[in-house]
Amino acid sequence: MICAGRRPVVVVLVLSAATGAGGCGTRSGPQPTYSAPSGEVARVGDDRVGAALIAEVARARGVTPSVAMAALVEDALAAQGARAQGLDRSPEVQWESTAALGRQTPQLLLAQARAKGSPTDDELARLEVVHAVVLRSPSLSEGSALFTVHAIADAVAKARSTEDFMARAKTASGEARTSIEALRAFDASGRMEDGQVLDPDFVAAAFALHRPGETSPIVETSFGWHVLRLVSRRVPAGAALEASRSELAESVVALRARGALAEVLRARRQRTRIDVSAGAGELMAQVPPMP
Repeated sequence: MICAGRRPVVVVLVLSAATGAGGCGTRSGPQPTYSAPSGEVARVGDDRVGAALIAEVARARGVTPSVAMAALVEDALAAQGARAQGLDRSPEVQWESTAALGRQTPQLLLAQARAKGSPTDDELARLEVVHAVVLRSPSLSEGSALFTVHAIADAVAKARSTEDFMARAKTASGEARTSIEALRAFDASGRMEDGQVLDPDFVAAAFALHRPGETSPIVETSFGWHVLRLVSRRVPAGAALEASRSELAESVVALRARGALAEVLRARRQRTRIDVSAGAGELMAQVPPMP
C-alpha cells in the first residue's frame, strides 16, 4: 500500500462516456469530473496530466489514450508514494530529476522557435566568417586548450581586417594545434557552395553575429574551441530569397533553438559555480570503456 503522508491523494478525471465504459466493475451514475483548465485531462493530487502528454505517451507506447492516461495516473501515484517515503531526497533520484528537466529544455526551445513562424530575411542570409580553432588533441588538456583560445580571443579582439585577424590568431596560438581560415559563404543549414556542411554549433554561433567585424565569444564544438568573426552577411534577392524561405524553414527553426540553448548555457555558466573534484581524473579512469 502506498502511503501519501499528510496530504490526501485525490484523483479527479475528465472522462467521456466512451472512456468510462468497460472499466472494472459495473459502476452506475456519473463519473467524477471537475472544471479543467484547457488541455488538462486529469489531476492526481497536485500533479496534472495534460492532453498533449497523453497523446505523446500513447504514440510512444502504441496504446490508446485511455490506457496512456491510466499509466500516467499510476506514475503520479507511485511518485507521490516515493516522495512520502523520502526517496526523492536521495542523490540518485535528485540527479535523475535534474537530468530529465535538462533534457526537456531543448524540446521547449524548439517549440518556441517554431512558434516564431516563417524565417525572416535576415535568417536567410548567407554568411562569410573567419575563425581560429584550437583543435582537440590527445596530447592537449582541456585546460591548456582553453588557455590558448582565450589568448587568441584577446589577440583578435581589435583586429582591423580578416588578414589582421588571421595574423593575430597565428601569433597567439603558440604551440597548440590550431586551424585559422576564412570560410566561403554558408546558409542557415550550414551548407557551403561546395556542398560541405559545417558543425551546427559553429553555424549557430556564426548566425548570432550581425555586424561585419563582430567577434563571437569562445565556442566549443566537436572539433575544438573556436573564435569567429563575421566578414559579411548577405540576404538573397528576389526569387532566390523566396526559394530559401521554403527550403531552409526547418533549418532556421533548428538554428533558432540551438542558438537559444547556447545562450541559456552561456548565461548559466556565468552565474553558476562549478566545482570539479581534484580526483576527478582518477575516478573517471575507473569507468569501464564503452564497448
